[in-house]
Amino acid sequence: MTILEALLALVILGLSAVGYLDVFQGGARAVSAADDWTHTIQVAEAGMEAAALGDALQAQEALRGADARFSRNVQVRAYSRELNEIVVTVTSPRGVSFTLRRLVRGVQPSGPGASR
Repeated sequence: MTILEALLALVILGLSAVGYLDVFQGGARAVSAADDWTHTIQVAEAGMEAAALGDALQAQEALRGADARFSRNVQVRAYSRELNEIVVTVTSPRGVSFTLRRLVRGVQPSGPGASR
């Protein structure tokens, strides 16, 4: 084996190692994005449950601690005489927005455009 063959083998080995590292980096990035998306949905569901229990103001102000990086907007609007619509919109630190809607009975309308 000559020195040229050894150098060529090292170059090929280095290029394949860089390819594997790129695959691992892409996988780590995908896991991080999935974790942020899951947390965004959890924040929206927590706001929805608080609003469905009748305290939309508390649901709006409930972001504390690690959730403070998220922006959450909770609105309760009159949908019909018996039903109200709860709309929870959460924006993640990456700028991804998620909107959750639910029709409920017995929750007082609040927020912009609410009729009391």
